[in-house]
Amino acid sequence: MKRIYHYFKSEAGNFFVINGFTALSFSLIIPILSLFLIEGLGFEPIYIGIYTVSYALAGIVVSQKFGAMADRGVDSKKLFIISLIGMAMAALSYAFLTQFWQILLAGTIFMGLARASVPMILTMIRHFADTYGLNAIKVNAQTRSSVSLIWIVGPPLAFLSVEQLGFQINFLLATTLTLLVALYAWRKLPKADAALSQQKAQSRVVTVLPKTVIYLGITLFFGNVANANYITAMPLYLTVELNMPLSYPGLLLGLTAACEMPIMLIAAKWANRFGSVRLLMFSFVVAMVFYVLCQLMVSIETFLLIQLFNGLFFGIFIGIGISLLQNEAPNAIGKATAFYANMMALGSMVGASLMGIVAQYFGYKEALLLSFVAILIGFLMLLMFELSSKRHRGAEEVSEVSEVSEVSEVSGK
Repeated sequence: MKRIYHYFKSEAGNFFVINGFTALSFSLIIPILSLFLIEGLGFEPIYIGIYTVSYALAGIVVSQKFGAMADRGVDSKKLFIISLIGMAMAALSYAFLTQFWQILLAGTIFMGLARASVPMILTMIRHFADTYGLNAIKVNAQTRSSVSLIWIVGPPLAFLSVEQLGFQINFLLATTLTLLVALYAWRKLPKADAALSQQKAQSRVVTVLPKTVIYLGITLFFGNVANANYITAMPLYLTVELNMPLSYPGLLLGLTAACEMPIMLIAAKWANRFGSVRLLMFSFVVAMVFYVLCQLMVSIETFLLIQLFNGLFFGIFIGIGISLLQNEAPNAIGKATAFYANMMALGSMVGASLMGIVAQYFGYKEALLLSFVAILIGFLMLLMFELSSKRHRGAEEVSEVSEVSEVSEVSGK
């Protein structure tokens, strides 16, 4: 108990708490948005795509800008606080606005800012790990496990809140919580100046992101297309097509988070043993199995059972993805982190948009097939990357052997 107490009093503990409660704020908003637009305001499914595209694009622009600013020396803590204020304003707007153009405008401006909170907290966590010489994959996984811990209760709480109290009260709760998180972060988080001064002392120069970061970021994009499509379509499939209670989607999301949390913590050890790319490939195979099973399940009991596959996939996916990109761009942590967050945001945008289009003409069950297609593309990209890396390593080994042979021959002569 004493060890746990000291952890939560430490800087690492502060990151864990703030990251977790930021996730709780998101979990009171994101999972119910599709339901809010369709059931709460009576819009057609295609409006989900329009809304998601707008605020995701805004989030991509803001996140990349904030990431570049953080690499240039702007305090990440201040940028993070600004992002949280944007989230609070978005939730407050959803509580009272009723016209789609109003929701669209608020989402684009305020949720665009809110999206930047993810790369900012991840950037601070990475700088913290580098400053103290800690294993970045392990620190990222430990801190981000707070997100999974929160999502065990967050989505069920959101759906239960909507079912019992209505959308307005739920969004007001999200507003209050986000402002409290911003206040706590302002008081507890250190300024980023220490980490940044260390960077300057080491003469770090922000460069263009390596091609490997771009390529791997695109594979993560497809993974999040699959996940976002599932999160958006599943609640509607269960409640509209299978006529299940409104609380069931939240139960599934909570169970997935419970399954993924221990996987996320173990993922760092697995990555060191098997390699990050290979481990990610394995998680994509598990995801393909899960999305196929989604087409076969019709009862809540079977849906609950297959969440084990979803938890295994997403625990690995979210546990090592950010570190994989950061490790490929050590001189541009802020940019790489922002790019990661943007690929995730873009994946959410595309996943939700395609879901809305397919559901409009075919149905929510058919829309779930998009997840399988997206994850298959991501797997094939990872496979090509791994094969290319293996060939490259083989060529380097041959080159080294040749050099050693030449040196030996010269020495013999």
